[in-house]
Amino acid sequence: MGFSEFAQYFLEICGGITLLGGTAKVIYSALKPGLSLKRRVEVLEEHDRRDYDALKGIADRDALILEALITMLDSQITGNNTEQLKKTREKLIAHLAQN
Repeated sequence: MGFSEFAQYFLEICGGITLLGGTAKVIYSALKPGLSLKRRVEVLEEHDRRDYDALKGIADRDALILEALITMLDSQITGNNTEQLKKTREKLIAHLAQN
């Protein structure tokens, strides 16, 4: 085995290593956007879940406020709705105690 044969084998090995490195870089470049997009989607889904929970709580609170307003209107109209006012007050207190 002469120097020229050794140099040829050495260059073939270096070429193979370069080819494998290039292939790995292409595969990594192809997969990287998908992986970063997956993480971004997970973050957005978490934000969406928290927003949904917050909006659900707001809707529950608004329904309770509307019930209290209807009860107060009924009391103003009829003048004798004190029991319903007491029940609504207890609901409001219970809701405030939860939050």
